[in-house]
Amino acid sequence: MMKWIKVRSLKYKIILVFIIISLLVVILQAGFFQHWISGIILRQSEANLQETVRQIGKQVDLQYKQIDANARVIRNNQVLKNYLKDLKRHTINYQIAKYQIARQVVRLPNLEMIENIYIFPVDYPPMNLFYSDAIFEADKLTERLMTANRPPGTEEVIWTVQPQTHLISMMMLIYDGEEQLGLLRVDLNEKFHDQLDDVRLGEEGSVFLVKDDTIMFATDRKLVNQNETNLSKLLAAGTQVTFTLDYQGWKLIGVVPNQEILNQVNQVNKVLLLMELIVFAFIFLFALVILRMILRPLKQILRGMESIEQGKLAVIVSREGNDEFSVIIRHFNHMAERVNRLIKTVYYQQQTYRKAEVINLQSKLNPHFLYNTLDMIYWMTVVKDEEEIGEAIISLSTILRYSISHQNEFVTVSEDMEQLENYLKIQRMRFEDKLSYVFYMDPAIADIKIPKLLIQPLVENAIKYAFQQMMLGGMIIIRGYAMGDELYLEVEDNGIGMPAEKVEALQASFEKKSLGSGLGIQLVRQRISYIYGEEFGLSIRSESGHGTSITLKLRTDAGVPQEELWKDEVMQA
Repeated sequence: MMKWIKVRSLKYKIILVFIIISLLVVILQAGFFQHWISGIILRQSEANLQETVRQIGKQVDLQYKQIDANARVIRNNQVLKNYLKDLKRHTINYQIAKYQIARQVVRLPNLEMIENIYIFPVDYPPMNLFYSDAIFEADKLTERLMTANRPPGTEEVIWTVQPQTHLISMMMLIYDGEEQLGLLRVDLNEKFHDQLDDVRLGEEGSVFLVKDDTIMFATDRKLVNQNETNLSKLLAAGTQVTFTLDYQGWKLIGVVPNQEILNQVNQVNKVLLLMELIVFAFIFLFALVILRMILRPLKQILRGMESIEQGKLAVIVSREGNDEFSVIIRHFNHMAERVNRLIKTVYYQQQTYRKAEVINLQSKLNPHFLYNTLDMIYWMTVVKDEEEIGEAIISLSTILRYSISHQNEFVTVSEDMEQLENYLKIQRMRFEDKLSYVFYMDPAIADIKIPKLLIQPLVENAIKYAFQQMMLGGMIIIRGYAMGDELYLEVEDNGIGMPAEKVEALQASFEKKSLGSGLGIQLVRQRISYIYGEEFGLSIRSESGHGTSITLKLRTDAGVPQEELWKDEVMQA
């Protein structure tokens, strides 16, 4: 059966899909969805309630801990204790002590959630330090706490709810050692519980904050400061979740009426009863299925074309089957492969042509160096009988062997610098040690491949033109370093330099790609452009009487492995 389906056209597959979907709808309408979805809704509602209460509980817990920490900072402030102690001993004026203590309090951060801060000194009226409502005498609870027989230095925190304002207050006794100095009271404002007011547990859900069986917060403020047993009726009629705060064992209780959850289930059941109407929507569904089966392979082909347009010629569109689109995709893959092979062939031909041009350019380099060196060796043999001549001959033979060899167009930086040093040794002998040089090469670039003899023409130019007046001697500095994917080589001399007009003329000749003055520099620039691309090249900094600096900008890879790889593929094709 499957084999028969496999070889048939697309329309048979569409018919088969339509039949399967129709059968699934009939089975699902038999009642399976109703029971399954009802259970999912109940479990999901309870899970969402638990997660919501847990998240809100963590935030409330953190807020209470912050308020507690701020209150302890006030209570443990030694400056504040000293003023209270002096006040208790009647050695300081009440108003002065109040002013100085208030200065200490208002320096605290995070006061935006605090409504009032009071301190009740021993035997003195209350101090209104940070407040919206001033008080002038202690209430009964405060008096009871201050006169109660408690162990000296107790750290206990007392939380209460103000009967009139429903503000939550915390109170802490202030001690200096075992001496009681007063009581600190901090009232929280309504902003502190804004997040609890904004909590939405369904349409009719509620959140309660309970401490020691006392309701500290409720959306319905009438329930505040009442016993937790007053919630029993509400809790019994709903689904509740309790989260215990780390701070003093407070509880956050979330309640959603059961009727609200049942209403959600009933709504889903009504939808399931109307599933008969879905049969009429199958015409639309059938159209969507057709579009999907047609557009999916078309999108694959389009993505393949976009990849080719972006230069990703190795794209392969995969599709199994024997329908019309599979045939089109196979032909597309074959076409992409042939185009890729053709472009690689053209690229290899262009590389070969560029190599020939580079070799041709290399052959144009000034041969005066060879003639001057041979002449120098000759006169050294006539005038002097020293081992220095042998060193010169060894350096010359090494340079000749390195220059004439065409086995590798690319060499490592360390190899090229070694040959450049041989060249400079001979030139230093030629100028009777009036020429000096130094290399500053980053060891990290030693194994990076660069074109052979790339930097030597620049050194030749420096010796030939920069040091025409060698009375005081000349210095050449060669630097090399890498920045990211870019390699920089610099040749700097302390010669006569060039005027700005000549530097600008050289830069202009780079743009025109013409071979005028400065043939050595032009040849170096062309080699870099051929091998690395137009965005790479060289820059010149020079000033008359202050020397010249030429910087080469290359890539840390010259693309040799990819070229050789494509060459092998073309030869196999």
